[in-house]
Amino acid sequence: MPLTMDNNRVTTRGRVLSVLLDEMRAAQIGVVGSPSDTTEITIDILEAAEAGRIRGQMVYLVLPHDNCRIAILGQVSRVETQNRWHEDMAFRGIIKRQGALPHLSGRADVRTATLTVQAAFTIDVDESGEEFCAEDMLGTSPGTGAKVYAVRDEVLQALLEKYKNELVYLGRVFGTQVRMPFTLRHFGKGVGGAGEAYHIGVFGKTGSGKSGLAAYLLLAYARHRNMGLLFIDPQGQFSSDRDLPFPLHLSLRAAGRDVQVYKLASQVRLREDANQFAELLRKAGFYRFLGIKNPDNQEIAVEVLYAAVRKVLTDRKAKIDAAPGNLLRETLQTILDDSKALERIYTGKERREQLADRLRGVLTDEGEYQELQEKTWQPALDLFQKVDSKGNERTALWNIVTSVINANEQETQPIVFLDISGEGTAFKDDEEIKAMLLKEIAVALDKEGGRAFENGRRLNCLVALDEAHRYVRAYTRGDDMSEMAQLTKKFVDAVRTTRKYGLGYMFITQTLASLHREIIGQLRLNAFGYGLTMGSELAQLEEIVGDPEALSLYKSFVDPQSRREYPFMFTGPASPLSFTGMPLFVQMFTRFSDFAEANPTAAARTALSVAEGGNGSGISPVPVTAPARGFATEEAFQKARNADFD
Repeated sequence: MPLTMDNNRVTTRGRVLSVLLDEMRAAQIGVVGSPSDTTEITIDILEAAEAGRIRGQMVYLVLPHDNCRIAILGQVSRVETQNRWHEDMAFRGIIKRQGALPHLSGRADVRTATLTVQAAFTIDVDESGEEFCAEDMLGTSPGTGAKVYAVRDEVLQALLEKYKNELVYLGRVFGTQVRMPFTLRHFGKGVGGAGEAYHIGVFGKTGSGKSGLAAYLLLAYARHRNMGLLFIDPQGQFSSDRDLPFPLHLSLRAAGRDVQVYKLASQVRLREDANQFAELLRKAGFYRFLGIKNPDNQEIAVEVLYAAVRKVLTDRKAKIDAAPGNLLRETLQTILDDSKALERIYTGKERREQLADRLRGVLTDEGEYQELQEKTWQPALDLFQKVDSKGNERTALWNIVTSVINANEQETQPIVFLDISGEGTAFKDDEEIKAMLLKEIAVALDKEGGRAFENGRRLNCLVALDEAHRYVRAYTRGDDMSEMAQLTKKFVDAVRTTRKYGLGYMFITQTLASLHREIIGQLRLNAFGYGLTMGSELAQLEEIVGDPEALSLYKSFVDPQSRREYPFMFTGPASPLSFTGMPLFVQMFTRFSDFAEANPTAAARTALSVAEGGNGSGISPVPVTAPARGFATEEAFQKARNADFD
C-alpha cells in the first residue's frame, strides 16, 4: 500500500483511499469555505469548475477523523455568485452607465456552493490490516481549504463495496452521468432485508414518469424471491404491460418469479355474499331501472332484494356462486308476491302500486326483462360465479390476495397483478364499485396479516395501488357512508397497523393533496416527480422534506415533456447514501438499455433482448410475435423497443 502524509503523520492508503484521492482521475471542483457546519458545507468553487454544471452534482471530500479518514458525500443544492464591487453603492452608478466594471465584473466574481451532507463513511484499517468502510456521521465541522471532488462511479463502488450484492441502479445522480445506487430491501430479516415493513409513496403529475419508475421499482423488489408483490391496477396498464418502458412481465419471469394476472372482468370472483350482490346492483343502476330513485328507498330495496335472493337460493338449495339461470325472474316474482316487502320500500299506497306495476311490466315484457338482465343483473351476478355466463372460470378474490402472503417462507413468492379496470363490463367507469372491491382486498390483507402475526409469522409483502388519488380521499366526514369514504378509512387504519405484520403499501398518485394526511404521515420512502410546486401540494412537500435548499432544487425540475428527462427527489431508506435522511436527487434511466447495462442480471438481459428482437447474452431466442414478447400488440412492442421512459 502506498503511503501518504496527513497532518504530520504517515497513513496507510488502501484501495478505497487510493480511488478517492486519485489526483489523476479526481475532478476537483472547489475547497471547503466558510461558514460550514456538520450538515451544510460551504464550497468555494475553483475557477476551472465555474463553467460546469454544479447544482445537483454529487461531491465528496476526505477529512482526518479520529486517527483515520472520513469521506463526506452530498449533493450541491445551491450555487451563489458574489462580487463585492457590484455590491458597493459607489460603483453601481458606473455599472448603470457602462453596464460593467472594467477588470472587475466577472473577474472578481466569487462562486460558492452549498453542500448538503447525505452520507459519511469512516475509512479505517482493521486488526488484520484490511481496509474497511463503515457508516458514520460528521462529528465536527470541516476545516477550510479541504479539497472537494466530483463523485465518480468508481468512488461509489469503492465506498459501497459491502453492499455490492444488494445494489440496484434505477437512474443517475441529478445532472450527471454517475449512477445512483439504491438498495430497496425486502421486509423480512436476513440477507437484503430491512427487518420491518415500510410504506412507499410515488408522486408526480401526469407525464412525470411515475409509471416508468413504478415498473423499475417492481423489478428491483422482484430480486427478493421471498417477498410477495400484489399490484392493484385500476386502469389495466401494468396488468397488460401497456405503455411501460420495457416488457415488465417477461423481466419478472426472467428473475425467477411466478407472475399471475387476474382480470375483474373475467377471472375474479367476489366472496359469497348476497348482501354485497344486492348492494352492487344499486351501484349498477338496477333499482333505478325499476323506478326506485330516492336513495333512502334504494337502501331499503337493497335489504328487500337481499332477503328475496336468499329465499330463492334456499328454496332451490343453491348458492350464489352457482346461481340458477332464472334467479332474476324468481327474485322479482318473490318481491312482487310479498306485500310486506313492497310496503317496506314504499309506505304510500300509490307509490307501492306503481312499483308493483313496474315489476309486472318487467316480468311480462321480454325486451325489458332482457335489458335488465344483460345490462345490470348478469354483469353483477357474474362477479360472484364460479363459472360465469360467458363460461369463464373465476378465482375467489380472497384466494388471490392471500396467495401472495400465505406461501411458505422458504418458497419463491408469487407476483400478482390484479386488473380491476372492469374493461368489458358495465362497471368499468364506476369508481364506487372499484372502491368496494379495494375495501374487500384491504380487509383480506388485514385479517390474514393479523392471523399470521398471532401465529408468530410475519408477512413479507408489498401491495401497490396505482392511481391512488382516485380512491383515497384527503379527508372524510364521519357521516359519509360512501364506498370511497369507507375505503379511505380502511386504508388509514391499514397503514397504521399492517407494518407490524410485515405488510407495506405503495401508493402511486398524481397529487399529494389527494391522500389523507394520516397516510402521508406513515409513508417512509417517497419519490417526488415533477409538478408538486403549487398551493397545498407545495405546503405538504415542505412539511415532508423540511430543508429549504432541497426544496429549491426540487422546484428547479424542468417539465419532462420538454427535455425527455425524468427527475425525482427521493426521501427515506432508498439508498445507502441517504442514511442521514436528506433527500437524494435522481434522473431516472430513460432507456431500458441503460438500466440493463447498469444491472447486468438475467432478467435485465432477457427484457432487453426481447425489446431489441435479439436473444441476449446466453439467453434462448425469443419468438418473434409481440404477445410472446410480453406485449398485447405489435405497436406496444415497437414502442418498448424505443424504450421511452414514460
